[in-house]
Amino acid sequence: MMRWLKFLTFLVICRHVHSLELKGLQLLVSLISGEFMEPRTRNEDETATVPATREGYTNYTFIDFITFPGKKICDKNDPNKTLNQGQKPDGRRPPIKVKCLGGRGNNTVHVVQSMKDALTVLAPHGNSTKRSVEGNCTLVLFYTKSCLSSAVVAPHYNALARQFPDIKVAAIDAFKFYTFNTEFGIVGLPTIMLFHQGRPIVKFNDSSATVNNFANFVTKHTGIKAVSNSAYVTSEDFQGPLSSKVEKEPDPYLYLAWAFIAVCGGYYFTKSKLYTQIIEMIKRNWQESEAQHEGGS
Repeated sequence: MMRWLKFLTFLVICRHVHSLELKGLQLLVSLISGEFMEPRTRNEDETATVPATREGYTNYTFIDFITFPGKKICDKNDPNKTLNQGQKPDGRRPPIKVKCLGGRGNNTVHVVQSMKDALTVLAPHGNSTKRSVEGNCTLVLFYTKSCLSSAVVAPHYNALARQFPDIKVAAIDAFKFYTFNTEFGIVGLPTIMLFHQGRPIVKFNDSSATVNNFANFVTKHTGIKAVSNSAYVTSEDFQGPLSSKVEKEPDPYLYLAWAFIAVCGGYYFTKSKLYTQIIEMIKRNWQESEAQHEGGS
């Protein structure tokens, strides 16, 4: 009975404390700012008019700001409120853009043959890494010779190099140079990525892998327009530099994985009851055959 009485008393006290006009942090701020000593009636607070919203001001007081995080926004009726940096009126962010140096391409796809070659292709021009500063832009296709999708994309990518003579267009075998997969976040093939000063900027993310979509992607993020408004694939693009035919390559890691599975399966099989029964059956048959052989002799 005493516990219930104490509990009801506690609820009554909490209710009265919550009904106080100034509480906790509000009282402390009022004492510091001097507002606590200013005479003010309740009727004046209720009839006070809210000042018009001006640029740089809101309708909330400092007490409201620090006691209610949900009010840390501008008034909804403020006509001068600005959008987030880089945000469009429809809520979408503008595309990432970089500035590229001219005369870096050679109208053909550069197929990387070694790690040193890959580092040379992605080497920056100067020491600046800012996207607003002109630098070495490289468009890289990560592919494998045994991938059907890579073979389908190859002719379109070969045709793309002719449309942008100012950008170096390269291709890296992700199976041969697998270290780049982890470094640049390559999770699927083929993957097209734009580099600026040796740093990955953006990936091509379109379901339709055509030369025109590739050209729109480059123009969108570099501002460089293609040589032709309507690019097309020729018969020469099917010949190279990237092959449009799927080539079967032996995978030593696949063979090693199968060998590991076979060894593990054999080991756990020797620990099973079936293996024990088979061994006992063989021993028993062997002993019976020896006994019959001795009896016949």
